[in-house]
Amino acid sequence: MIFLGLFIFFVCMFAYLRHKSTAAEEAAAESFWNRENEANHTRRKDISGLPYITIPLADFPMGIYDNPELKKYEETLQSLAGQKILNLGGKTNTDLKLEYGVANLETLSACDENYTTLCRTIYEYAECLKKLGHDAEAVRVLEYGISCGSDHSGNYRMLADYYLNARDSAALDRLLASARALESPRQSAIVALLEEKVNA
Repeated sequence: MIFLGLFIFFVCMFAYLRHKSTAAEEAAAESFWNRENEANHTRRKDISGLPYITIPLADFPMGIYDNPELKKYEETLQSLAGQKILNLGGKTNTDLKLEYGVANLETLSACDENYTTLCRTIYEYAECLKKLGHDAEAVRVLEYGISCGSDHSGNYRMLADYYLNARDSAALDRLLASARALESPRQSAIVALLEEKVNA
């Protein structure tokens, strides 16, 4: 009889939790679609004043070293320099439509894709420069990556290693401060990476 009572209790509890979970999922879905509907009816807003990113090609060793891999990255950077670039901080399409209007979504998405390409290329370009023994130029490129908000962990790792080898504690502190100020899902992992290196 006790076992039957326990069985009935657990069945009822399971049914209650399942109903509660389903209700929460339905509420979340309704909230999402209401927000999406509002976003799809948001009118175009002026995006000319957004903080577009520029690439300081003159500060990079463009075309100085005769290396096919470097040339590939330099061509990518030159191409990006002629396009609009925005760090949209991982905002969803719904966020972008609500904030700037549905008519701007395609343009903003392209700007964000350009930013992702920029961050990846900056890291790969610097990595190639370092591999070829051009450490000072690599650091200059990496520091630009930090200045435009890159959340590429390799960018932070390479700079941290350079600053540690140079015993530049002030630069390390600035790098850690930049990591802590990141608005990115990778922020905590990057901070942990740097703190581990600093405290090793």
